[in-house]
Amino acid sequence: SSFEIGNLALILFVSYFGAKAHRPRLIGCGGIVMALGALLSALPEFLTSQYLITDTWSKELGRDVCSNASKTDETCGNRANTNMMYLLLIGAQVLLGIGATPVQPLGVSYIDDHVRKKDSSLYIGILFSTLVFGPACGFILGSVCTNFYVDVLL
Repeated sequence: SSFEIGNLALILFVSYFGAKAHRPRLIGCGGIVMALGALLSALPEFLTSQYLITDTWSKELGRDVCSNASKTDETCGNRANTNMMYLLLIGAQVLLGIGATPVQPLGVSYIDDHVRKKDSSLYIGILFSTLVFGPACGFILGSVCTNFYVDVLL
């Protein structure tokens, strides 16, 4: 939802003002913003400490292990740092949404203006199919990667 919030925040402005601006340059700037968002979404892996798999389980089912504020132990000490990483991920998704904004309205009009009329439908179809199948392939690859342990070198 953060991706969509970033996308919706700018779609009207980019669509309106992008028609008067240099469209490939705006699409390229959107790609740079998307690259920054992708780098920010990878940062929590490197900024947080490594986790340890332990055999400690809570006796009370349905309760959070860190909900008891009177007792601070080592397993709950990293909780505030982890919550800040969620905010970093939300900000990264907003940046990804902002960066993806110029592709849809400006990419279609750029293709329509600079390609022969009989070929424009093919190129627009390729554009929209990559917009649909790209995230689908990403989710499939992500589900395959969940079978691998994150810290393989430790």
